[in-house]
Amino acid sequence: MQYVENPPNPWLSHSVEWLGEPPETKLEVFEETDTRTIISHNNSPDVSFDYSLNCYRGCIHGCTYCFSRPTHEYLGYGAGTDFDRKIVVKVKAPELLRRELMKPSWKGDEIVFSFTSDPYIPLEANYKLTRSCLKVCAEFRNPVGVITKSALIRRDIDVLQDLTREARLGVFFTIPFTDRESARAVEPYAAT
Repeated sequence: MQYVENPPNPWLSHSVEWLGEPPETKLEVFEETDTRTIISHNNSPDVSFDYSLNCYRGCIHGCTYCFSRPTHEYLGYGAGTDFDRKIVVKVKAPELLRRELMKPSWKGDEIVFSFTSDPYIPLEANYKLTRSCLKVCAEFRNPVGVITKSALIRRDIDVLQDLTREARLGVFFTIPFTDRESARAVEPYAAT
């Protein structure tokens, strides 16, 4: 018998443990429409940038080492498989970004896509929120950094080229494993 459990959520007063085999996990997508802001300010000295943008909460890649998992607990979800299978989509991200970049207080600092979720998770193929937000940044000539493991970024080469011409762009790929077996054990759903 294999035992699977989400880590306990410190913000909930109760938790559930399965006796026997847990139910099969399915992907659940929640569209968030009441988001008020989309640019996050990072105060950590361990992070090399000040501002980030996440169009999604949670990440389908399922990387076992992901430091972002505990952020899902603020939503009432678990940091384990809930992080991989309960994805929140910030459907108003492009309009929120436009509004924030228009504020006189915005000074044009680099915005990094994304910090707590890959900006090119498979849902991005349909929602196109990252693409739309990158277009907004190109329009405002705002510098951008992109951190991804996904080949879906190739879809947006035209927008990335615009950013390179009009502002500044840095793209960072993480490829921690060269052999498929190790990658699948630690990053079960990330692109190979």
